[in-house]
Amino acid sequence: MLLWSRSVHPHQPRPPLLRNVPRPQPHRLLDRALRPQPQRLLDRALDPGPGRPSAQQSLESMQHQEIEGPTVERDTSPLADETRRELDALRRAVQRLSGSLALLGGAHLAAGSWIAYGAPPVGVESAAAVQGVVAFAFPFTAALVLRRAIKPIAFFQKMEANARLQVLTLCLQATKNVNLMLLRTRVVAIACALSVSVGSVAVILMR
Repeated sequence: MLLWSRSVHPHQPRPPLLRNVPRPQPHRLLDRALRPQPQRLLDRALDPGPGRPSAQQSLESMQHQEIEGPTVERDTSPLADETRRELDALRRAVQRLSGSLALLGGAHLAAGSWIAYGAPPVGVESAAAVQGVVAFAFPFTAALVLRRAIKPIAFFQKMEANARLQVLTLCLQATKNVNLMLLRTRVVAIACALSVSVGSVAVILMR
């Protein structure tokens, strides 16, 4: 009786019943074992192994890799050669125009400094009149030159739209007109720079 009372006490909680506990299904256990986990896949991607480079190293090597050899077939037709020559002439025209504009800016700077010091011996009014005329002439003439360059480009663009010209011919004609526009603008800039200098000297001599 004492042994029975120690083993099973009336106030001691009974162990829970195992009737409602779901039993693991064999096919579910097999699916979990065969299914790849996301963390395992990420670890495999980040750890390429001893013989393979990592994804980050391969990306860095591709960023600094240069393309070697031609990727397209070079056009050696006479039209393509003429287009290349016009592009070279356009590049040289842009460089010369930048120098001419710098010369014009220097002339205006010198005239402005002269006016700031009182423009002796002719006075501020005469020197400012010369600089004002040149300052108005350059943008007005440059605007006319730009508008004249639009008309032939629009004409050749309309011809290409009507299937009477190739796109390469259109680009060639547009490049020629832009080159001519830059040449005219350069002439206008040099003329304005000379006008500032010659006009200032003329005003001084006429005084």
